[in-house]
Amino acid sequence: MEQTIPCPEFPRPDFVRNEWEILNGTWEFSFEEPVFDRQIQVPFCYQSSMSGIGETKDCKTVWYRRTVELKEEKLAGKRLLLKFGAVDSEAKVWVNGQYVGEHVGGYSAFEMDITPFVTSGENEIKVQATDDTNSDKPRGKQSWTGEKFGCWYTPCTGIWQSVWLEYVGKVHLKRVKYTPDVSSLSVLCEVFVSDTEDTMVELTARTQKDSIFLGSQRLLCRHGYGKAVVTLPDYDIRRNELLWTPEEPNLIDVCVKVFSGDASGAEVCEDEVETYFGMRSIEYVNGRILLNGSVFYQRLILDQGYWPESILTPPSDEAIKKDILLTKKMGFNGARKHQKIEDPRYYYWADRLGLIVWGELPSAYQFNDNAVEASARELVRFVERDYNHPCIVTWVPVNESWGVREVLDNAQQQDYCRMLTYLIRSLDPVRLVSSNDGWEQVSETDICAIHDYALFPETIQKYDDMEEICSGYSESRQLFAADNEYQGQPVILTEYGGIAFEKKEEEGWGYYRKVRNEEEFIQRLQPITEFLIRSGKFSGFCYTQLTDVMQEVNGLLHEDRTPKVSVEKLKEIFGAQMFDS
Repeated sequence: MEQTIPCPEFPRPDFVRNEWEILNGTWEFSFEEPVFDRQIQVPFCYQSSMSGIGETKDCKTVWYRRTVELKEEKLAGKRLLLKFGAVDSEAKVWVNGQYVGEHVGGYSAFEMDITPFVTSGENEIKVQATDDTNSDKPRGKQSWTGEKFGCWYTPCTGIWQSVWLEYVGKVHLKRVKYTPDVSSLSVLCEVFVSDTEDTMVELTARTQKDSIFLGSQRLLCRHGYGKAVVTLPDYDIRRNELLWTPEEPNLIDVCVKVFSGDASGAEVCEDEVETYFGMRSIEYVNGRILLNGSVFYQRLILDQGYWPESILTPPSDEAIKKDILLTKKMGFNGARKHQKIEDPRYYYWADRLGLIVWGELPSAYQFNDNAVEASARELVRFVERDYNHPCIVTWVPVNESWGVREVLDNAQQQDYCRMLTYLIRSLDPVRLVSSNDGWEQVSETDICAIHDYALFPETIQKYDDMEEICSGYSESRQLFAADNEYQGQPVILTEYGGIAFEKKEEEGWGYYRKVRNEEEFIQRLQPITEFLIRSGKFSGFCYTQLTDVMQEVNGLLHEDRTPKVSVEKLKEIFGAQMFDS
């Protein structure tokens, strides 16, 4: 019986080549030393049951090995790229016994050109992954103590996203960056190629929905880079058929071809990649968030992106779609992906199905030079990889002062928050930034983000004076850091709720008192959510949270994604109209 390959889909659906090969499935594996006495299912970490191992012991170094059969006709005239979605947290790679290179960063993708190291026939790939418990690197929700505690969970060691091969031409596309301008119905196309010589690139755009031709344009890349502004035809903009929204998630496909000249001077297509983007703007004006120029109220769910059987790795494409569809079914129009750089296929399905997303950098938990460097590096890679996803509308570089515990009065840590904010803006001028989500924010933030789990029906009046709130405290923490102040940004309650149910057979925690049944749950949730929607004081909310995660049992869904309360009732609450009709 042929073995089913886990996660067989193309891992980067926003950057697709025709010639590729998935390397997920059975690899040889071992702890500490490369003796390869076990097997593991890639791309699942050894701590997960889907890996076939399911051991949570603390191990700093793990090893992987497998062989791959390469055909001479596929290698002829091609470069071969070995790609990793993510390896936590340092990876070294050998091919046929020769050292190829290394990568540092547990949440970021990387690739290696292995052309000089392979031959036709059988080839061996070996990977060493090192994952220490240092707290001065982006860890997210992975515990650094060896034990689960509070809201920190089982670590994820080694390969945890897909591994694959891509065959490319001697000159190939490295990256394409689309920056839409809705006001002029144009898009800035920036192209990065592998060759520093003059290279011609052709872009052909079509609507994804009906494959309507939108135009074709060529641009010249010099020193590996080229750019052009492409104006799209206004074929029926009055019905917004080109714009992306959660209700109408229209996408534009772009086929990118890279050309070189042969000995006779004729053009040769060296590389062809299918990409896409969305025409979408997000901004704030007079304290309100605008999507494509219209006021947009954000109804977000906090989503940790954990599964009981696979930890951080989505168990399947269907599991991703299920989470997004359940999110929308419960009345939300977006998700704050908390402390995790998500699998690219999540952002792809959010693009396709219509869900806005906040992209959040996993936190380090100690402030030093290592943390500054590692966080900045992972943030740059995050923004670069996922820039073209229209679903992402906000970046969160820091959460609740994690890793910058003295930021309230410490100018150096405040400058760190500013640095990450301006770093994002230098890479991405068209999205919003929540600089330190929750409290102790710097003035440069685009969002006044408040975390308040002590919001109950009987305490709503604390928000009677929003000027006092914005210049004062969030729950028990100062909302803005010392010498920083609120400057009229949109106010969003980006964490609230976290309500858990009392269950004798279930250990775990929620915020403040637990409820005994669905009726008590609704009585606590509905009045505060209606206040957030209808008071006119907020530009949105983010409810904690989508699912239970290990010891944190305050989800709307159990870990297996079964609802705790009526989905229809939740949609009535979270999707309530701004004003009574």
